[in-house]
Amino acid sequence: MTTSPAAWLTWLEARNKNFANPTGFLSITNLVWLTNEPQTIQGISGSWWAEGDTVFVNDSNTGNHSWPIEPRGEISFDYDGIKVELASRNGQLVVRPRDPNNQMLQSFEGVITFDYNPGFCVTATLEASDAPKEVVVGSVVEGMTHAYISPGALVFSIEGNEYRLTAFDKANSEDLTVYYKDSTSGNITYGTGRSVNAFHQEDGSYILDFNYSGNFPCSYTDFATCPVSPVENKLPIAIEAGEKKPLYRNTVEGIMSQVAK
Repeated sequence: MTTSPAAWLTWLEARNKNFANPTGFLSITNLVWLTNEPQTIQGISGSWWAEGDTVFVNDSNTGNHSWPIEPRGEISFDYDGIKVELASRNGQLVVRPRDPNNQMLQSFEGVITFDYNPGFCVTATLEASDAPKEVVVGSVVEGMTHAYISPGALVFSIEGNEYRLTAFDKANSEDLTVYYKDSTSGNITYGTGRSVNAFHQEDGSYILDFNYSGNFPCSYTDFATCPVSPVENKLPIAIEAGEKKPLYRNTVEGIMSQVAK
């Protein structure tokens, strides 16, 4: 893992490309939790409902259809001129329409970041737990939780002061992921925190480069089910590195301005 300014610019370019995806998170126009009662969904034709782990639609335009969804799984497909995502979250099924003409997507001008600061690229060691444990964190959706496996805490120093952050396993990787908040959260950066990867080194240490701290999708839209940072992962310092709060946010009331300093 290279953490030079040039490599960071490549990462930033990839982030911008991802957010500008015509059917990515910024194209989502709604988030609807399905029940066993048929309901219409703004932006999609037909009546939609769920029974068990299956989503159903009765549509005079396209006919009747059903899709089984794996626990915590998701599928997406073209439907009636747009992209539709079906997902399982906390045992409930949701529908999210994705429209490439969504105003939020059209207004996106790129990720806003701090300048690259090498002082926020640190070496961390893993303070391993006796055994990996499940850590349950909250969500931006009230009453919802997310569960992750943690091997322990990453310990590191910034300007001579030691800090530790609970880390989570990454699938099929020796690298780890950290969800954290700091004293910029809710002001310059998004309030529920940011995510950063810790890259495993041959000597067993980790490179934790906060310049690669990224926003959760919920920083851009109400129509997300993102986790919030673990309570213990609040740093008492300002991590002025990585992504800042986006300029705009897609809400149930429309596109709203956010102050990004």
